[in-house]
Formats: sequence, structure tokens, C-alpha cells
Amino acid sequence: GEDGSPKHMSDEDKQHVLDVVDKYSERALRVLAIAMSTFDAMPFDTSNEEITTDQKFQACRSKLTLLGLVASIDPDRDGVPES
Repeated sequence: GEDGSPKHMSDEDKQHVLDVVDKYSERALRVLAIAMSTFDAMPFDTSNEEITTDQKFQACRSKLTLLGLVASIDPDRDGVPES
């Protein structure tokens, strides 16, 4: 919100973020979204050895708060021809 507290992203907010990502991508920048979530306990059974890493990751990816976007460019590497 205006006071810095988290707010639910509307469809318009989501589209704005995607537009920003597209603008950076058009300039050959890599874009990372930085997000966080807090919970009192892990959102999966930690004693279940059959849960895969992907399933654990999926369980942790809910109710995320977008903190921001980071754009970076890969520096030219010696010995790699320009395309």
C-alpha cells in the first residue's frame, strides 16, 4: 500500500510488472523477481522423505510478496563472438 504495507496485486498491477519485465528484456537485460513469504512452519511434512525438492519448492511458492525486480546484463566474455 501507500504506507509500504503489502497489498494484493490486482490484474492491472500484474500487467504493469509484466510490462516492466518486457521493457527490460527488450534491452537484453535479464530480469529477476525478488519475492518473499513468511510462515511459522514449513508448508510440507519435513519428515516425509518421499517429497521431492520440486514439491517442496512448489509448497513454499504460495502467498509471496513481490519486493521488486532486479535487471542485469551479462558482460561480454573474451573469446565469444558477437552474434
